[in-house]
Amino acid sequence: MVRVRQLEVLCSVIELGTTAGAAEALGVSQPAVSNMIRHIEDLVGFPLFKREKGRLTPTPEARHIAQEAQHLFAQQKRVGRIITQLRGGTVGRLNVIASPSIGNALLPRLVSEFTRTRPRITLSVELGSVDEVINHLVSGRAELGFSITPPRHAALSVRPISTGEMLCAIPNGHELCSSERVKILDLNHVRHISYATGTPLGQMIDSVYSKNGIERRYYCEVRHTSTALELVSAGAGAALIDSFAMMGKPRPEITLRPTDPHIEVALHTVTSNLFPTSNIALQFQDFVRKALNDPEQRALYGIT
Repeated sequence: MVRVRQLEVLCSVIELGTTAGAAEALGVSQPAVSNMIRHIEDLVGFPLFKREKGRLTPTPEARHIAQEAQHLFAQQKRVGRIITQLRGGTVGRLNVIASPSIGNALLPRLVSEFTRTRPRITLSVELGSVDEVINHLVSGRAELGFSITPPRHAALSVRPISTGEMLCAIPNGHELCSSERVKILDLNHVRHISYATGTPLGQMIDSVYSKNGIERRYYCEVRHTSTALELVSAGAGAALIDSFAMMGKPRPEITLRPTDPHIEVALHTVTSNLFPTSNIALQFQDFVRKALNDPEQRALYGIT
């Protein structure tokens, strides 16, 4: 079997006409080139050059082999370019799933910026609950997830990449707008939107009420922060919103207030231990982390 390096030597000798010229071009010794040519001839079983007065004249068979070798060299260069692009994260497919509070406003802006200099990337973006994030990653349908609630599954790796807080989102003109800080317990006394008891956010808020021996009351129940946010925007009432849901999209119709007590939340990235994570996914994970934590990056991407 003739190897690629041997074909390179053959083509160089044909192009330059002498073993000395080929040796200089390839950065090897002349005897090494001569030995390589003889070895190739032994492998193929027929002469490749006519030797006349110190020059090597390629046979038609040698020229035919060299012509075919050019296709191999072109393919080799193409593979090299693809490897470079994959290493740089400029080609490939990125499959992402995120909780709605991340996926409705923040994620689209970050995806847009990330792909602006990577036009050959193809995307799949899904939104879902924490259970759906788990299912997509464990089944291989997604390779990178984003969630406020850290998924609990032995086959997943979960990493916090940014911290935030719960805020009270209030329609402009609402009575709570006059408060510098909204007491979570006071929400029982106004029409507000909140989360089902079985949801992670509902359980987080319930713990505040249970510590004070009070039952949480609300008039509208939702499962996702994004739904609560749209209801607040429509003037339906106040709601507790994670601060990540407010990033990436201006909401001039909403007033935000910190809460008492302060509730910290974190954004987590999630990857599967069952499948390798692509270089593109790892680069996007790092891109999001920098965008959320670096002040200059936050300003660049309009994240407030």
